[in-house]
Amino acid sequence: MATLSIKSLGKTYPGNVTAVQDVDVEIADGEFIVLVGPSGCGKSTILRMIAGLEAITTGDLHIDGERVNDREPGDRNIAMVFQNYALYPHMSVRKNMEYGLKNEGLPKPEIAKRIEEASRTLRLEEYLDRKPRQLSGGQRQRVAMGRAIVRDPKVFLFDEPLSNLDAKLRTQLRAELKALHHRLGATFIYVTHDQVEAMSLADRIIIMNAGRVEQIGTPMDLYLRPATRFVADFIGSPAMNFIEGTVGEDRRSLAINGTQVLNMGQELPARAGAQVAMGMRPEHLGDAGGADIQVSLQVSFVEQLGADTVVHGNLSGGAQPLAVRLHGVHASEPGSEIALGCGMGHVHLFDTATGARLN
Repeated sequence: MATLSIKSLGKTYPGNVTAVQDVDVEIADGEFIVLVGPSGCGKSTILRMIAGLEAITTGDLHIDGERVNDREPGDRNIAMVFQNYALYPHMSVRKNMEYGLKNEGLPKPEIAKRIEEASRTLRLEEYLDRKPRQLSGGQRQRVAMGRAIVRDPKVFLFDEPLSNLDAKLRTQLRAELKALHHRLGATFIYVTHDQVEAMSLADRIIIMNAGRVEQIGTPMDLYLRPATRFVADFIGSPAMNFIEGTVGEDRRSLAINGTQVLNMGQELPARAGAQVAMGMRPEHLGDAGGADIQVSLQVSFVEQLGADTVVHGNLSGGAQPLAVRLHGVHASEPGSEIALGCGMGHVHLFDTATGARLN
């Protein structure tokens, strides 16, 4: 098991292309950290720098207090699980799992013991003599994880390991990964672009945007108090609603759509005339009666999800998109209007220019 300390980590490629800038994070022993963000945000680059597969341009990486910037990947005691499994097709499952241990010169009894334990943990006992082509995608990913487990590393790195699997299998393996982390008590660092994976797996999430860290926190920290509009928009499904407006002279109202004025019920943390974005999650909108903030949605289309209904449309009187998630089955015709409300406790305010949280 291991702690990691990442200080001012940066990566610049030839041509002065900056992929990662000034990343600072302390990772505790046994923590499950998930790096999440859109494609090209730098999350996989960070993982590869930790693994030693990419050279570090600036900053320092310490594992258990020792600086490892210049150590070879094989000397870092780290195991990595890739998106594409990276199994040897001509070798059986057993031989795939043995390969690295034999290269390390471990005694045969120790190798056999480790494979037995890992295959039992991952329910691979009956597949040990099969070739990868005889396995399903989920079984191959278990073998890839088993190959990492048998090495008994200090840190496990996962680079989008579930992205090639279908939705049902991803859900199943997410649960297995969480259980595996609990059993091993190891330090896991996991990269994904899928916010559902991030929310369901992580002790803490690092949200990346254009090579920089936007926010670090527990899943509920990020959901309840996103530090920036980017984080607010990225976390949650459907995405948060944003209504652009201008703070009134009394600082207790918001002018929207050029003609409408919303009474906010309390003084806003912005100067009069400031441009702000008011965020409300679809699941926090409901009946307008008595609500602090009241708006109207003009229906465009409806998603019937069984347990819930998501109604999509625009803010009445304007073109700003709006969605509401309602419990149960609701019938709403395109073109109709729904009166909605939201309590101020669920309202998020962001500076339009900088994206920074205001409240």
